[in-house]
Amino acid sequence: MPAPPPSPGPRSDLLIPASYSPTVTKYFARWVRRMFKKSFHAVRVVPEHSGAIGALRQTGTPAIVLLSHTSWWDPLISLVLHDHHTPDREPLAPMDATQLVKFGFFKKLGIFGIQPDNPESLRAMGAYVRGRFEANPRSTLWITPQGRFVDPRDPIELRPGAAALAAKTPGVRVLALAIEYGFWTDQKPEVFLRFEPCATPDRPDSTTAWHREFLRAMAENNARLAEAVRSRDPARFATAWGENRAAGDSGSGPATNWFYDLWLRLRGRSGRVEDRRFTASNPGERR
Repeated sequence: MPAPPPSPGPRSDLLIPASYSPTVTKYFARWVRRMFKKSFHAVRVVPEHSGAIGALRQTGTPAIVLLSHTSWWDPLISLVLHDHHTPDREPLAPMDATQLVKFGFFKKLGIFGIQPDNPESLRAMGAYVRGRFEANPRSTLWITPQGRFVDPRDPIELRPGAAALAAKTPGVRVLALAIEYGFWTDQKPEVFLRFEPCATPDRPDSTTAWHREFLRAMAENNARLAEAVRSRDPARFATAWGENRAAGDSGSGPATNWFYDLWLRLRGRSGRVEDRRFTASNPGERR
């Protein structure tokens, strides 16, 4: 008997499929890491639950990572985290189709294109991701369920697509990832991360139950990260990568302009900003 015809793929006007390449992703992630080192002083992560992302390497079920969405850098953070912690899993991530047409290379990173304001396109996304989960259960969907750039202090409002996917994926693992960017004592900003595992609701086939759990986890995660960032205490974080300093420097704070720093040293003074000046007192306390 002739083989049955292949099942039709997603309509090209509703969704652009990814064409994931582990090799391309690995080398592009290395380039992105160099971007971070040039642009940020350090990338810091709250140690609590930080092992949850690496634990996905040991699970054979699909996973969803819910990113807060405050900056253009957010998807690049997910790429580097994937490369470092889960390189043997297949990443999936949605992107506005009009932008993916311009940057078709991104399809090699597991990125697929959707029309975020088209309900039919969002339904096509759900079918596409479920199909990828079935084809390769060791897949991770990295998604910003807020659907737009949002200040981390704003109340969490989520689109229902991620919760609907979780409800239709038995055994799915879900993590919330809070991201903030801010200045401490260096001339360059810092990146701050915190993970919060989402508990499987009593009704795992309920979109509403997953949606409620997503709201809880993301709101709590954002609040706990914000409190840690406001403390300005490096001891509350582990440095994921970065902590850039001037060559040969062994001081406790970030370098200022190298020429001015040298001039101060020749005069027996220091050009360094000490972290302890910021952490010895309550960050909200006036001096």
